[in-house]
Amino acid sequence: MRRWGYRHVITPLVENMDVLDLGLGTEQRRRLFKFTDVRGDIVALVGERTVPVARLVAGKLRAAPLPLRLCYAGPVLSTDEERFQHRRETYQVGAELIGASGPVADAEVITLAARCMEATGIRRYQIDVGHAEFFHGIMDAVRLPDEVKAAVRAALAARDFVALEALLEGTDLKSAEHELLLRFPALRGGPEILEAAGGLVRNRRSETALAELAQLRELLVAHGIGDVVNLDLGAIRDFDYYTGIIFEGYGPDFGRPVAQGGRYDSLLSRFGRPAPATGFMVQLDLVSEMLTRAPRPPALPRIDAAIAWTEGGLGTALRLGSTLRLFGMRAVVDTEARNDAAARSWWQAVGAANLIQCRSESSVAWSAPGQRARTLPPEQVAARLAGSGQ
Repeated sequence: MRRWGYRHVITPLVENMDVLDLGLGTEQRRRLFKFTDVRGDIVALVGERTVPVARLVAGKLRAAPLPLRLCYAGPVLSTDEERFQHRRETYQVGAELIGASGPVADAEVITLAARCMEATGIRRYQIDVGHAEFFHGIMDAVRLPDEVKAAVRAALAARDFVALEALLEGTDLKSAEHELLLRFPALRGGPEILEAAGGLVRNRRSETALAELAQLRELLVAHGIGDVVNLDLGAIRDFDYYTGIIFEGYGPDFGRPVAQGGRYDSLLSRFGRPAPATGFMVQLDLVSEMLTRAPRPPALPRIDAAIAWTEGGLGTALRLGSTLRLFGMRAVVDTEARNDAAARSWWQAVGAANLIQCRSESSVAWSAPGQRARTLPPEQVAARLAGSGQ
């Protein structure tokens, strides 16, 4: 995220309910852990980080020019353990692009989410992209009571089509409207579904959403991720603040999204600083769970150098460790003196690429797999390791 120009911000785990009331709907507020502080104010543990970032942008960062590119990392909690796959707490990283509207900004955020999934070690993934306005246009076009519309939305968000059909059977919808609500969740696939969807809807709101999706897909192809993008017009998100493009990222053989995001152009105005915005989060607990199921889990970053020492070589070992770390290398210095045989056993246990044995201030032995040990001055070992990138 930093390589894309996003700056890291820290938002609190505990927020005043007055703040969260501005950004969250009734269902989202119900899921929060709430308690009373010593002053009698009701506070809550955050269930997502977008609202706290919006408050930050409208508050302490109010004078900062837009657009702002911000990223964060931290835990979120929910009283509904099903939301985080049988747990109440999960750890999320995310990014928000605030003050930029249009498909170019949406394409940047979706592509960044894809690159973040790759950075976690996921090698086969899919990004499902939809548009909140497509659904809202359909809901505007059908005449249903508000409570029925809310129930329809909940059934669609859960992809519970049995419940959806039962709801619609009890309404006075025309057969064409009834069929549309049952068919549109199945509109998933490549760009060809945009034309198919255009033949089903007759309202400006949904038609505009389809045009924006077509433009966005072209930009995602230009970003180089067109082959992993799947259009999903039946996607419904459970947060009320989404107003435009929405998306989810899936890994191989894993039924839950590990990344989620979308556009939320109305949220910042609730905090007194109107601005368009789009962003996403990656749920690292699910990423970790998915990777552990893989046939070949990704290897942990390897230690570059294990630095052992004998009596009289500790000072050299400490200085050499500091030097290698300044070069950006991973170096671990032993905590006790060892002879040659014990040092080599320790090297194997640590799993480092190189073994450096410090015997005096002026001479160290350097061993690498498949090579004979070489005795060199410490500064030469540091220079060679740094220069070779071993």
